[in-house]
Amino acid sequence: MALEFDTKNKTITGFHRKDKGTFGIIEGKYPIFEDDNISIFTITRDHFFSITTPQIKAILNNFLRYKNFNDKKRLLANILLIPGLIIAFALVLKYSTLLNSFPEILSLLESDLTDLLFGISILSIIILWHDFYEDKSHPIKLPKPGKITQRDIDEIRASGFKFGRYAHLETINFLTEESLELLCLFTKENSFKTLSLYNQLVASNFEVGQIIRRTGVEITPEILNEAGINEQTVPDYPVTALRSILTYALEEALLTNSKEIQPQHLFLAISRIFPVIEKFLHENQINIQTLREVTAYNNEIIYRRNRTKYLNPDIPYYKKGGIARSWIYGYTFILSQFSKDINEEVAESRDIFGIGHDDEIELLVATLGKLSNKNALFIGEPGVGKSSLILGLAQKINSGDVPEQLKDKRIIQLDINNLIAKAHKEKNLEELVIKAFRELEKSGNTILYIDEMQELIPRKAQESTSSIVGMIMPYIIDSKFPIVGTTNYADYKRYFYSNESLRQSFTNIEVKEVAPKDTLTILESKIPSLERNFQCFITFPALFAAVEFSQRYITDRKLPSSAVQTIESACAWAQANNVQKLTAEHVSKTVSIKTNISVGEIDQEESNKLI
Repeated sequence: MALEFDTKNKTITGFHRKDKGTFGIIEGKYPIFEDDNISIFTITRDHFFSITTPQIKAILNNFLRYKNFNDKKRLLANILLIPGLIIAFALVLKYSTLLNSFPEILSLLESDLTDLLFGISILSIIILWHDFYEDKSHPIKLPKPGKITQRDIDEIRASGFKFGRYAHLETINFLTEESLELLCLFTKENSFKTLSLYNQLVASNFEVGQIIRRTGVEITPEILNEAGINEQTVPDYPVTALRSILTYALEEALLTNSKEIQPQHLFLAISRIFPVIEKFLHENQINIQTLREVTAYNNEIIYRRNRTKYLNPDIPYYKKGGIARSWIYGYTFILSQFSKDINEEVAESRDIFGIGHDDEIELLVATLGKLSNKNALFIGEPGVGKSSLILGLAQKINSGDVPEQLKDKRIIQLDINNLIAKAHKEKNLEELVIKAFRELEKSGNTILYIDEMQELIPRKAQESTSSIVGMIMPYIIDSKFPIVGTTNYADYKRYFYSNESLRQSFTNIEVKEVAPKDTLTILESKIPSLERNFQCFITFPALFAAVEFSQRYITDRKLPSSAVQTIESACAWAQANNVQKLTAEHVSKTVSIKTNISVGEIDQEESNKLI
């Protein structure tokens, strides 16, 4: 298995020799250009990024002074705010008649000085609010890079760069204040202290610390020094070299789906530039792709938190209709007794569903939006994520990210066993089924979901369920409301293929096993809930091992289900054995216990293939 990360062919970094007028692509090694006659740039599918030495020098000369001015301005505004708070509190006491016995204070509140101080405090609030908004909003965000086609890459190699095709952006505009401050602090006398910055990031930066912790490797300045990472192997550079470092940091920001160049991207850039650091990571079974994946995961966690902030302009907005629009639809009182609402279920979940099945969900949306024959049948092996597709659709409906025909739709999952039990108790199966499906027909906003639909087919089902098929068959054929079912290949061939009317009533949607990379994304989305439930910290090598070993040793289920079960079993084992940090070794142990096969660690060669 080879787990390919979604970073290939997203960026191309090149250089331009101004004196010779030649261009080249940077591949393999990552040179640092000190000569100002050699410029460095990065292109994506749609954009061209560049940076110059004068831009860097302007930042180094002015940023700290600008920051000091702003810090003093905020401090002064906070100090001037205090009298206003005291005056506001005193006014509250005045109008509540609690100061009637203190005429001196009342007369002071009516003085011109009090009005002046209160006005200054209001001005301070305006200044602080402006600074707060300015800090929380960056005027320019990095665009999400698309894949550069192989044809475009071949054309660049053959005939060079055609910059007129790209929108030009300045790299310097995407640096955060924290990144700019670090560059200024670690540039002394036109010399950039590379190792000092790297050690500072490792020792003190919170985001870098989170990245290191997720790798499961202990990295400190002392450990780096013992590994030969010192001022000789990671030397200082002149200011002109910052063009290269910042360009590589920009590339890391683009490859990790970041909106700005943050300190962690400087950490990633330096980690990949110097062979001695790359060797250290290699010896600890990690590499730059591992660090990128953790960084991208941290970005996704922040994005998921921000999705609850409705005024955040970076969060996509989808029109969802007016207030109480669902009131115009019918209710399903009877059906609700033996079914569950999928929309409500996913609304309460923090997981992301349908990962790796974008094409299948798109086909499902198109099928359900048709005027006729709008039933869909998922066909796939156990574990490929058929049920996750319907949950993914429910999430899209909840967010409003669906066509108009599916807006405000409810997805109801039929519980066949509960239906049979209720019918057996009341001895009125036919009446119950007919009433429930008439409710569905009249509701106007309901999609019926039947998991493992082959259980309803007469040749496989028992007598009671056989009668259910006969009752619901007219509704399936008429397609007056959408029905979505799931089955596997063997049962489809055995029970659907031979029934022409049933087969033609559904649009078949084949669900393939998800790719290892998508499986890893699914496992990442479950990290918060797994850590919360099992009280253990999950490292990324553990996730890599879960994907690798599941595909290699677990044959009864496909990805992603097999990998999800593997990581859950490993977490349960860790909790039972009081293990606080889950690593790849722990995953291999739990797989060995489950399969009775001696499973070793993923060696470095396998890890490189996995990454």
